[in-house]
Amino acid sequence: MKKILSFGLILAAVVTLFAACGNKDEEKTYDYTAEQVLDAIKEAYGESYLPDADMNEQEYTETYGLNMDDVAEIKAEMAMISFHPDRVVVVKANEGKGEEVEKALTAARDNLVENGMWYPANLAKVEASQVLRNGDYVVFMMLGAVDENLDATEEQAAEFAKEQAEIGANAFNSLFE
Repeated sequence: MKKILSFGLILAAVVTLFAACGNKDEEKTYDYTAEQVLDAIKEAYGESYLPDADMNEQEYTETYGLNMDDVAEIKAEMAMISFHPDRVVVVKANEGKGEEVEKALTAARDNLVENGMWYPANLAKVEASQVLRNGDYVVFMMLGAVDENLDATEEQAAEFAKEQAEIGANAFNSLFE
């Protein structure tokens, strides 16, 4: 009797295990345009969103190192006022090319951080910039409100810039939840 009961419990556990495996969510697919992704980021920043000029293909390839054969759609903007380093590049890559686009934008970000000529007041924002990817959607963001605390220490400025960068990251990531 104990053997039959034990066998029954083991069988029930195995059936439950396989049933749980079968209930996994199917991989979600998303179909946003690059402009829709950018609009979500803009909305998250509200009046703190400073880019106001579209970038062009020369900037995509020369500054950001993008191979346009990898790009299905792109929407990119930067601030016209040279004091503000704010910029965003949103790419909907061709299928399977997200990793290549991410590598290009990461290299461009690293180059801008290490070799860019920035006003000292903007260094924290530049260093807090980031490249994010979800599948074939990739974004480079150097965004955030202007820190009005002129007496902030470097650590305080870095923390403020990091918090501001998270606004864009949260907006991007929330599209893929």
